[in-house]
Amino acid sequence: MLESIKSMVNLKSVDKNIADNNFDIALEKLNALIREDFRPSQTYLKRGKLCKKLLMYDDAYSDFTYIIEHCAEKKEAYFERAFLNFEISNFYEAILDADKILSWDETNFEVKRIKLLSLIYSKQENSACEYLYQIFDNQKYRIIQFLFNEIAMLLAQDDYSKGLKLLQIIDIVDKDNPIKLLKEATIYGFAGDTTKQDELLKKIDSVFPKYFVSHFRFSDMYEEKDLLEICFLLELKIFDKNGIFAYPMKVLEGYRNHLEGHITDSKTCFEEAISINPTKPEGYVLLGQTLQLMSGYDNPEYKKLAEENYSKAEEIYLKENCPQRAEDMRRQIKHLNSGVNIY
Repeated sequence: MLESIKSMVNLKSVDKNIADNNFDIALEKLNALIREDFRPSQTYLKRGKLCKKLLMYDDAYSDFTYIIEHCAEKKEAYFERAFLNFEISNFYEAILDADKILSWDETNFEVKRIKLLSLIYSKQENSACEYLYQIFDNQKYRIIQFLFNEIAMLLAQDDYSKGLKLLQIIDIVDKDNPIKLLKEATIYGFAGDTTKQDELLKKIDSVFPKYFVSHFRFSDMYEEKDLLEICFLLELKIFDKNGIFAYPMKVLEGYRNHLEGHITDSKTCFEEAISINPTKPEGYVLLGQTLQLMSGYDNPEYKKLAEENYSKAEEIYLKENCPQRAEDMRRQIKHLNSGVNIY
């Protein structure tokens, strides 16, 4: 009984030893407890974590594996071994451990992340892409956001090869993404390959106009729109040297302000978009929607202005032979005056 109490005290004191950076003392106590076979699931786990902290990876792996193979309480050991396998580039084993964990903890995003990156780094690109779409529910720009965040962490660690690997996956998900090309050029610049860097920067100038047109469809603000997509495109303003996209960029800026709740700034952006190109209907539609929204905030004077903008958009749609969109504007005016918002 006394020996058991003494062992329990030693086990509890290990955490304080580790917190005080007394690693040798902590390791000695854990070794003694393991020799006594005292609560092996706890002592092996603590020693495995400590060994990992001390970069004694083989010892850590052995301790986690012992728990998995011999102890009833093994879930935490699976977590630790999965992350350890990923850290030491045992990607295939990391995938197996992740699958085991996900069998009882299917919503754990961090484990999904480990599995996904392990698939990528073990050159299982097709499986990785399928898993990406599964994790992010087919939302392409959230996939890209995740990958860019991972790339940023790799660049902070000067791990250029893995960064390029993730950029390859972005290229599969979103061919010739200009931001991807910009990040890739940055990596080659860091690596000292200025020829490749210049080649990629020139490619950005050529792909940006086509990317903008094909990846962004103007719609009304009351539809759900991905803010990340808008921010990506706004970041590319630096490549529009001739101001070709000044109008759509100003519209995008208004979208972003609206989605972030900056309604007054949104109104200003749409007014500026109209001044840049008064022959396009989107600026009038979006300004009308913004004014309609603002009219509900004790600004009834905006209601008449909203109607005027819808009417102007209707005229343009008729000239462009878009009768359905023109009809949408008439319906919007009708519902505006009835106090009901159809969007």
